[in-house]
Amino acid sequence: MRIIFTVILIFCTISINSQESKDELFKQKVDSIMDHLRFSFQYDQAMRKYILYKTFDNSKIDSIEKLEDPTKYIFSHNFSSDKEKRIWMEFIHPADDKFTESMIDISNKYGYPSLKRIKKHYTGIIPFEFNPSILLIHSRKKYWLEIDKVIEREFKKGNIGKCDYGYIKWHISGRKENSYLKDNGIKYASGPKGKVYYVNSCEDK
Repeated sequence: MRIIFTVILIFCTISINSQESKDELFKQKVDSIMDHLRFSFQYDQAMRKYILYKTFDNSKIDSIEKLEDPTKYIFSHNFSSDKEKRIWMEFIHPADDKFTESMIDISNKYGYPSLKRIKKHYTGIIPFEFNPSILLIHSRKKYWLEIDKVIEREFKKGNIGKCDYGYIKWHISGRKENSYLKDNGIKYASGPKGKVYYVNSCEDK
């Protein structure tokens, strides 16, 4: 019994030291991590907005969003060719894969790069609406099992909060298990068949 207790104690000590080591590494590398995540996030958002608005001009996008019915403008300015499909295939999906892989790699090396951890150590300017978890919300199905293992581990270690955890779990359920949103305090709206069409993710404090 004493041997088993000693083994458990050693294991716990190693786990604590490992987490402390990752925390220190994260603190040391936060600037370079943030440089990468900022680019990834802004690319992700810009490309998806281009699909909707057919422009990268933020002033133009702002003016469209202020219209009484922005969807009317969006539908009336659809691509007349297969350009949208090609943008997804050639630019968005490949980038999503790279950004997903980098999020997994960063999480394994330094712990999950949650906005809360970034704000604790990063002294630079954080982009408006920035949240690294969006990169996993746009991950493709082939990564979902690996993502699940990572966020379960990181949630237990306290590196990821309820909001991000619930949002990502909902996504990797195929966006079908709405309980992940409800149980983790995330506001959403769904249709009569339960399909979610709006998510207002909270921020972990």
